[in-house]
Amino acid sequence: MDEALTRLGMPVPDSALARRARQLMTDVAAPFLVNHSVRVYAWAVELARHDLLHFDPEMLYVSAMLHDMGLVPAYDLGGCYEVDGAIAAVRLVGEAGEAEARARVIYDAIALHNLETLPPDSASEVVLLWDSAGTDVTGHRFADVRPAIIRGLLAAYPRLDFKRQFAALFVDQATRKPTCPAAEMVATGMLDEIAQAPFDG
Repeated sequence: MDEALTRLGMPVPDSALARRARQLMTDVAAPFLVNHSVRVYAWAVELARHDLLHFDPEMLYVSAMLHDMGLVPAYDLGGCYEVDGAIAAVRLVGEAGEAEARARVIYDAIALHNLETLPPDSASEVVLLWDSAGTDVTGHRFADVRPAIIRGLLAAYPRLDFKRQFAALFVDQATRKPTCPAAEMVATGMLDEIAQAPFDG
């Protein structure tokens, strides 16, 4: 399903869980959010190369695919969207019969990705998702990604007016859930950071 990632030299897990996570996001989310999720995985793989970090491709892929599930109306439980998404991901992981420890890493990667700082000793997958989500949204660590990867990834998974559409979702979350990280991020300049990210859209 993500042959373009393979062509870019990235590991794409072919497990039933990985395929289900990708299919679920494709089924329920808008195309701009699906492409964002794939790009987040790719940026994470690239940052792992840069930082010499070892990671589990399946756990990272599933975390990236589902990290914004809480922004999809059907999975919005009324809580902070990153936690709602983590709950949905763990349900999927549990249905696949995965070990509790693996489910916990996926939960943490998703639930913690909007924190200002991560807990010490976070798993590699948690750190990589935190960094790579920032890459796609604000350009965080953009300079650590090889130019050829940037060109190939944006050609295969275009942004589809991501800045405007994602900002609108973020404002909605901040307005409805004033005690969540999204509201704090909006209050401290997140929308300007999105607008100024080094991408056309």
